[in-house]
Amino acid sequence: MLERGDLKVFHEPFIHLYYLGDAKKVLKYFEPEPTHPTSYRGIRDMILHASEKRPIFVKDMSYYVSDYIRRDPAFVGRVHNTFLIRNPEKSIPSYYRLDDEVTLEEIGLEAQYRHFEWVKQVTGKTPIVIDADDVQANTEAAMRVYSDALGLEFYPSALVSKKPMPTEWQFVAGWHSDMAKTSGIGEAETGRTKEAVSLDSAPHLRGYHEHHLPFYRALREHRLEVSR
Repeated sequence: MLERGDLKVFHEPFIHLYYLGDAKKVLKYFEPEPTHPTSYRGIRDMILHASEKRPIFVKDMSYYVSDYIRRDPAFVGRVHNTFLIRNPEKSIPSYYRLDDEVTLEEIGLEAQYRHFEWVKQVTGKTPIVIDADDVQANTEAAMRVYSDALGLEFYPSALVSKKPMPTEWQFVAGWHSDMAKTSGIGEAETGRTKEAVSLDSAPHLRGYHEHHLPFYRALREHRLEVSR
């Protein structure tokens, strides 16, 4: 979405709410932007103000806003909500590699499911769901299907990153250092994210997996069909 060039992209603006405004925990590799709002209303208004100038795309985490989104049906109904899901067997070790203090909530799938159901209730429509496995297995096909579902023209050129590190990622650069070394989504993991970590690396990770797996499976039933 960054490489398309026709969208204003916000990368996790609500992270400033969860980790600063609500001070849930101290997040590793997070360097807050000093002028960024830290309240739900402030961040929401920033997004809506930007949307008056050009189309926008916001990538964020459901658990950042789970305490607020149910009280704001007007905002939910105004945006086109889509959900990117990832198999917790992969996402949990991936997160744990970077933050060994990751919490059950931060795995995120339960919050995604609750968010998905709330959006469906408010809008009367089933939100778009896309699985990260499909995106990695056949990025071009997945992004064609996703773009079509959003009503956007598909740009093949947007599949290749031309920037070493997008400015939109700078405040969480430590979370994306390996991605910054690649030019495409489907490329193999390298460096720190390739370290040998599994669900057996810590006693509680299996519990995290068992908790979130049903939510992943429920969301996956609604995923876009992508040819492998």
